[in-house]
Amino acid sequence: MVGDLFHSDSADRPYGLPFPIVNPDRTDVGDVPPEPLGAGSFDELAARLNTLRGWYGVSYRELHRRVVRGRRAAGNPDLPVFNTVYRCLRPGRRRVDADLVADIVRALTADEAVVARWRQVCQVIAGLTADSSWVTVSGELPADSTEFVGRQAELAAITDPGGDERWSPVVIDGMAGVGKTSLAVRAAHRLAHRDGVAARLWADLRGYDADRAPADPLAVLDEFLRRLGVPGGEIHRLGPADRQATYRRLLADRHPVVVLDNAADADQVRPLLPDRPGGVVLITSRRRLTGLAGARSVHLEALPGTESLDVLRRLVGAAEVAEDTEAAARIADLVGHLPLALTVVAGRIRNRRDWTLRDHAARLAERRDSLRVEDELENAIGLSYADLPAEAALLLRLLAIHPGRDVDTRAAAALAGVDLGTAEELLGELVASSLVQRQVQDRFGLHDVVRLYAAGLARDVDAASARQAALGRLFGYYRHTASRAMDRYAPHERDRRPAVSTSDVPAPDFADLAAATEWLDAERHNLVGITALAEEQGRSEDAAMMSPILNRYLYNALLFADAEIVHGIAIRAADPLIQASAHMSLGAVYLRSNRYQESIDQLKQALERYDAAGDRTSWARALNNLGNAFDRLSDFAAAEDCYRQALLVHRATGNRTSESRALGNLGNSAMRVGDWDKAATYLDEALAIMLEVEDRVGECLTYGNLGTVREQQGHSAEALGHYRRALVTAREFGYRFPETEALLHIGVLLARLGEHDDALTHLSEALDLARRNSLGEFEVKALNGIGIALGGKGDAAGSIARHREALAVAEKLGDRYEQAQAHKGIERGAAVAGDTGTADDHGEKARALLTEIGLR
Repeated sequence: MVGDLFHSDSADRPYGLPFPIVNPDRTDVGDVPPEPLGAGSFDELAARLNTLRGWYGVSYRELHRRVVRGRRAAGNPDLPVFNTVYRCLRPGRRRVDADLVADIVRALTADEAVVARWRQVCQVIAGLTADSSWVTVSGELPADSTEFVGRQAELAAITDPGGDERWSPVVIDGMAGVGKTSLAVRAAHRLAHRDGVAARLWADLRGYDADRAPADPLAVLDEFLRRLGVPGGEIHRLGPADRQATYRRLLADRHPVVVLDNAADADQVRPLLPDRPGGVVLITSRRRLTGLAGARSVHLEALPGTESLDVLRRLVGAAEVAEDTEAAARIADLVGHLPLALTVVAGRIRNRRDWTLRDHAARLAERRDSLRVEDELENAIGLSYADLPAEAALLLRLLAIHPGRDVDTRAAAALAGVDLGTAEELLGELVASSLVQRQVQDRFGLHDVVRLYAAGLARDVDAASARQAALGRLFGYYRHTASRAMDRYAPHERDRRPAVSTSDVPAPDFADLAAATEWLDAERHNLVGITALAEEQGRSEDAAMMSPILNRYLYNALLFADAEIVHGIAIRAADPLIQASAHMSLGAVYLRSNRYQESIDQLKQALERYDAAGDRTSWARALNNLGNAFDRLSDFAAAEDCYRQALLVHRATGNRTSESRALGNLGNSAMRVGDWDKAATYLDEALAIMLEVEDRVGECLTYGNLGTVREQQGHSAEALGHYRRALVTAREFGYRFPETEALLHIGVLLARLGEHDDALTHLSEALDLARRNSLGEFEVKALNGIGIALGGKGDAAGSIARHREALAVAEKLGDRYEQAQAHKGIERGAAVAGDTGTADDHGEKARALLTEIGLR
C-alpha cells in the first residue's frame, strides 16, 4: 500500500539503515552519467554539464562542432562560436541559455528524455520553467464574441477550403489588435459544429508577452493530452517523442478543433500539429510563420471602412452612428480600423453618453497630436484608461502584473487590497470599458495588448515596493486559501501542513471535497506561478511553504511536472526541514511514476536532513516511503526493516495516521511471504486507526489487502466483500489508485472461482485504469491476472501472450516477483499447448527468481 513519503542515511545514525547514503549530486565521473536534478545554481549546473562531457569523452572542440552540426541540420541559423559553448560549461555565469544547454546535451546523447531533463533544470534555476509552464489551456473553445463583424471572405477561406486543404493547419497572421483571435474563435466554433468533431482544444502560447516566457510547447502538449483523457502519470512516463506520437494519434481518432493562439514562431507550434488528416488546427501569430509543411496562410489587414462602421453600429448603436456617420468614420480612421481599438473606444463612448460622436473623434485627435501617439491601438487604450477612476486604473495595472492569465474576484480583491464588494465594482468598471474581458465562472482576463500597456504603466506609475506589496497580498491569499482547500481535500494530513496566516480576503466556503478540488483545479497554474514569483522576489521561505501545502493534491492528481516545480523551489529554501519535506515529496512523485532509483535518492536526502534536525516523526514517514521503494524492487527484507523502524517511531510519537500506514505496509510485507495470520493482525489494526482518523485512501487499500488475506485463508465470500467495499469507497472519492487495485483483486478472485468472463471484465477495466494512470505495478498484475483468466477459459495462446506482456512490463519496472509470476503463467500455458521445452525454460526462470528474492 502507499505509505507516507520521506528518507534516511547510514547505519551509525540513531535510526540508520544497513546501507550507505549515495550522494546524487556527485560531479566526478562515475559509472553512470551525471544528472542535472538537484542543481541549485548555474555554477553547479555548469559543473555537472562539464562532467557529462567528460563522461562521454568528448573534447570541447568536438562538442562545439557537434552543436554547430546539430543546429545546421535543424535549420537553426544561430550558430554559436567556440567560446560561447566553452563558457556554458564554466562557472561564473549569471544566466545560461537553456536552448544551448539542450543542444550540448543532445550532442552528447540522442536521448530526448535526457535532453528534456537538462533543459527543465536549467529553466528552473533561471526561474523560467514555471513561467513557461503557466499555460492557459482549455478543453473548450472561448465564447464566440457577439461583437464579431465582417471578415466573411477570410472566414470562408478557413472553414470551406475544399479539396485536401480541409485538414491543413491554418495560420492567421497580422498586427496586434487586428482581430486574429476573434476570427480564429469564430471559425473554430463553426468547424466544431460539424459532424465528427469529438474534442475541442485551445491554448494561449503567449508568444508576445513582454514579461512572461512563451509557453513551452511540451507543457501545452502535456495539458492537451490530459484534456484528451491521458492521465498525468502516463504522460510523465512518456518521453517527448512518445507524447507527441500519442497526441497525434488521438487527434486523428477524435477529429478535434485546436486553436493555438499567439504563437511566437514555427518551432513553438510544430510539436502541436497533426501528422495525418483528421484534426483542424488554427494558429494565430503576429508574424508570418514559415516552415510549417502544408499550412495555409490567412493574412489580416485592418478592417475596411464599411466593416468598421458595422462594428461601431453593433457596439454603440445603429441610431447613434446614423446620426453622424461622418464622425463615426473619423473615429474609425483615428483608431486605424483595428477591431480591438474599436471595441475599446466603443466602451468609452457607451460610458460617456453626454458626448457626441464628434466630441469623441475630437478627443482622439487631440490626444494623438498632444502626445504624438503614432500607435492607434495605444491611443485608444490610453484614452479609455485615462477615463478610469483611480482605483479601477490601479486594479488594471495590478492585474497586468499578476503571474497568471486570469483571476477571480477574490484574487483581484487581494491584489488591490479592497473588499469583495469593491473588487466587483472595479472589475465591472473595467469590463464596461472593454479593458478587461469577463470569462466563465467569475473569471477575468486581459487581452495581451492591454496587459502589455498596463504592465508598462505599472512599472512607470507604481513604486516597486507597492507592486511587491500587492503581489505579497496575492500570495498570502493564495497560500491561505490553498491551505483551507487542502483541509477539506486531505483532512487527515492537516498536521503535516504548515500553519499559515489568514488573509484579509476570505477564502471560499469549501462545502465538500468536490468544491475544494474544483478550486484547486481552477487555480493550479496561478498557484504554481505565484510560488515561482515569490521566490524570484526573494521570498524563498514563503514560496517554499507551498510545497507541503499542495503536496497531496499534486500527488493524487498526478500533476508531476507542477510537483517538480513547486518542490524544486522548496529544495532551494534555507530551512533544512523544508528541504527535507520537498525531497520526501519528490521521492513520492518518482515512486508513483515508477522512477524507483530516483525515488530512493530523494528519500535518502530527506532522511539525512530529518536525522540531522532530530525530527523523528518525519524521519519515520520518509523511512516508510523508502520501504515502499524497496518493495517495488522486490527487496522485501529491506522494505520490512524500514517499516518496522518507522512503526516504532510513530508509536513513540503518537502519530496515528503514520502508524496506520506503517502497519498496513507491514501487513503487505507479511502477505508477500505468505504469513497470512500475521498479515491479518497488522491489517486489522491498521484499518481500525484509518477509520478513526478518516484516512479514506488508506481505508480503500487496507480493505483490499484484507480481502487478499481472507482469500488466502479460504474465506472467498468475505474476501469479495472486502474488495467490493474498497471499490465503492474509492469510486465515491475519485481515488484512481485504490479503485484500480480493487478491480484487480475482484478480477483475480473471480478467475480463481472459475467465473472467467466476469473476471476478464474487471481485470480489463483495471488494466485500462492502470495504463491511463501510469500505475505500472498494477498494470503488470492485471496482465498476469488476465493471463490466468484466459488460461482458465482454455485460451492457452491468449494466456501466454498476456503473460509475455506482463513479463516485459515487470522487467522494465524491475519487479522480480511479478516477473516470476509471468514466467509461471507462460509455463502453464506452454504445458497445456504441449510445448514442454518452453514450459521447462520458463518454469526454471520462475523458480530462480523466487529463490533470488527469498520466496522459495
